[in-house]
Amino acid sequence: MSMINVLFVEDQPLVSEATAEKIARSPHVANIEICNSAEKAVLALKATPDRWGLILLDLDVPGAVGLSLAMEIKKMGKEALTCILTGTYRADYIAQAKASGFQGYILKAIEIKELEASLEKAIAGEKVFPDIPDLSADSGAIRLTNRQCQCLEFVGAGHSTKEIARLLSLHPGTVNYHIDSAMEALGVKSRAHAVQKALQLGLLAGFAARSSDGNA
Repeated sequence: MSMINVLFVEDQPLVSEATAEKIARSPHVANIEICNSAEKAVLALKATPDRWGLILLDLDVPGAVGLSLAMEIKKMGKEALTCILTGTYRADYIAQAKASGFQGYILKAIEIKELEASLEKAIAGEKVFPDIPDLSADSGAIRLTNRQCQCLEFVGAGHSTKEIARLLSLHPGTVNYHIDSAMEALGVKSRAHAVQKALQLGLLAGFAARSSDGNA
């Protein structure tokens, strides 16, 4: 395939820079431009609507509500492939993105190698969507403590063990204990998959509103 220009819509500087570096390694990418808000992305598309071969966007950038921005940007991008790159797992969003002709829905919480492979597939024109398993039986059986949920939430946001320990005023060993316990409860072998499954089961939604007691 020919070289393409990529428009990357992401408001977190560390995430955007690290991900842009990975995208730029692709032999199919000529140039990548980062927009840190919905407004800037819309302006870029209005100015040069035919320039972009691939649009990657987060669902949580300022000015975005659900898939509304993604749908608007997809229309503005004309022939560009549009792919969602987000930390938000929602089966309804994934199904809607598939039905609306998006190129993919990539989760940030997956392993680095898997993320790179997914990005390369999207750039090469392949469809990239996560599975939507039937987890109804699991959701009632699995329970995580508030502290386990907090730790997984920070893992999903890209924080290291030391950073999580500082944010929660815990010893790093205690953080590892909570994460390892959550992984065991979820039946997974990696932190990334623990975050992904917990999101799929809805176990992280609204955890901050619960008691901060780690044993709850």
